[in-house]
Amino acid sequence: MKRLICASVLILNSFAFSQSSHPIADDQVRSEMSTSDRGSYDRPEFGLTTGVSGFSIDNVTRQGYDIDLRALLAKVSPFRIELNAGVVLYNSAAAPSDFSSVNQGYYSQSNLYAESQFSQPRFDLNFALAYVGTEGLFYFSDGKVRPYVAAGIQAITWRMDQGFGATLAPSARAGLEVGVSRSFSGFIEARYMYGFPNLLNQYSTSLKYVTSAAFGVSFAPQL
Repeated sequence: MKRLICASVLILNSFAFSQSSHPIADDQVRSEMSTSDRGSYDRPEFGLTTGVSGFSIDNVTRQGYDIDLRALLAKVSPFRIELNAGVVLYNSAAAPSDFSSVNQGYYSQSNLYAESQFSQPRFDLNFALAYVGTEGLFYFSDGKVRPYVAAGIQAITWRMDQGFGATLAPSARAGLEVGVSRSFSGFIEARYMYGFPNLLNQYSTSLKYVTSAAFGVSFAPQL
């Protein structure tokens, strides 16, 4: 009889312990689910932006097209570290062909469409400048719509008549990111880079500033 009572007590204790352990397991499952629901915000992200840039070198202002690649490291509190690199291209008009020295009789017989073909100036994309650097991002919220600001430093190089110039430039930007899914989001932003004199060689060419307005997409692969 004593053995039966002891066995019953052991069974009841084991059942009570198993019941009390279920909430702990459930809490762990819920915690893991909430972590997975946060999606790409806790994983490294890669992005691509394109936009319009304005820049000034030796007080000569130009406009171009900005293409930027970036990698955002995993989240640390509300801050993230970003590595980025980009290039700015600008249009330059090629001089139209000069037909003043061409014999008009031969010209009219050889190609009736030559005048209409070359009367308009042609445009070529040229390298303006390139940059690479790092920035720290601060997100104001953790939801699907995340406004952010960033600041950092960029190493910039540009083409000169005598070769290439280069300098370091503090950068700042602000934008708005909208999460579409756990692994994909889109964003728009504005950036400003303040230039310094040429640090690469003895020429006095200096970069004044670079501004850009761009939009892009980012994705967080399931690693």
